[in-house]
Amino acid sequence: MLSLTNELMFEVNNQPYIFQGLSGVISELSSVSETVLKNIPKRGISFRMLCDSLKDQYSVELLTEVVEELIQQEIVIRNGLIGKMSQTPGVPIGDLPVQTLVFHLINECNLGCTYCYAGGGHYGKPMKTMDRQTAEQALYFLMESSKNSPSVSVILFGGEPTLNWELLKHTVEYGTELAKKYGKTIDFSLTTNGTLLTERRIDFLAQHRVGVSVSIDGDESVQNQWRPFKTGFGSYEIVSKNVKKLIERHRTRPIAARVTLTKHFPPIRETFFHLKNMGFHEVGFAPVTETEEAFILNNQELYRLLNEFEELTQLFIEEAKEDRYLGFSNLVNILVELHKGVNKGYGCGAGMGFFAVSPNGELFLCHRFNEQQNYQLGNIYTGVNRDAQKALLGSLHVDNKTTCSRCPLKHTCAGGCYYEAKERMGEITSPNLHYCQWMKRWYTIGLKAYVQIMKYNSTFLDRVAGFQANCHTS
Repeated sequence: MLSLTNELMFEVNNQPYIFQGLSGVISELSSVSETVLKNIPKRGISFRMLCDSLKDQYSVELLTEVVEELIQQEIVIRNGLIGKMSQTPGVPIGDLPVQTLVFHLINECNLGCTYCYAGGGHYGKPMKTMDRQTAEQALYFLMESSKNSPSVSVILFGGEPTLNWELLKHTVEYGTELAKKYGKTIDFSLTTNGTLLTERRIDFLAQHRVGVSVSIDGDESVQNQWRPFKTGFGSYEIVSKNVKKLIERHRTRPIAARVTLTKHFPPIRETFFHLKNMGFHEVGFAPVTETEEAFILNNQELYRLLNEFEELTQLFIEEAKEDRYLGFSNLVNILVELHKGVNKGYGCGAGMGFFAVSPNGELFLCHRFNEQQNYQLGNIYTGVNRDAQKALLGSLHVDNKTTCSRCPLKHTCAGGCYYEAKERMGEITSPNLHYCQWMKRWYTIGLKAYVQIMKYNSTFLDRVAGFQANCHTS
């Protein structure tokens, strides 16, 4: 019995391709291969019945050759036997190394963003500030728990982390020296609203090669509507001035912008180029996770977003052909995954090698679950609660999400964001069903872009993915 694996077929300039969603391989299809695949129903078919249905078009010999090739590529499976390239990574066994920590330096923010999932930075709790002792212990915990990993990462987060600037500065300096003692490299990155970035602070970030991502939603009218100060005054003027200084003075790492999209969002291209013209190296967009009617994108708006993403993708392709980087990070994320051949059993690394550290030193599943006790997985003093971690990872594995079993994005999306699932579906173990069709269409746009860029400028993808590699196509 012949059946298909988790495939996604698409065309580029009338040439058919297939994305084998379990192995991550993209294959160009001949007309015979395309016909064969289109004649294998979801329920499967015997080789004899396949030959009978196509006997007026192709010989048995040719069909035998084509089917065997498709089986070798694991696009077609025989008798339900999944090949090695298509296996889903299992639930991790043993104590996993901790490689990334999100430091919640302060549960407080000076902005009053209308859609904030963190309740104004407090995460539903009284305001807390991390102290020096906790930060140092968290760094020791990271060094020890990372085991033999040669590199570790710290994300400086809040609330607004620059409200606790002296601790931020100490964390970077202390962590850098501690990493040297452990023979490791340490990477720091900062997520900020940009309101408190002075020249002196920017120079510190540049000196220590701290990556910076600025949360900014667009031009003056958009920014002031959705991201005002808690006093009600608009934040655009001060943020735009600080961003200008940041980009002028911080040259050791690219500076990124992150846009939260809310109901009735302005044209994506307009926002993208407004931020690019401010000097940002990359711009990324994310629909708001807040479920209130006043903020949430409806289906019509989601598909408008998809169409506008596609327009921006076409611009990205044209720039890439000329070896120019447009910096559309939503697309870049897909291209990098395709080029590296990502095969995931989980939506992200949360709870495996990635944890959030609260101001008190508690470990949470990720930064979005900060202060939510149901998702605490230990602390920096006694370590990861391995029993709780094992139970949680067992429940979150994509093989437990039956609706994902036949999806071509099973090993790339793997059910999606846990926090998003909790907010939209009511349970972190649920796949993000409200985004399924949207994600497939967006990924198809990304696949088409990947194939075109590979054809015209494959070395561009090598550079974007961070390595010189053989192209991930066949």
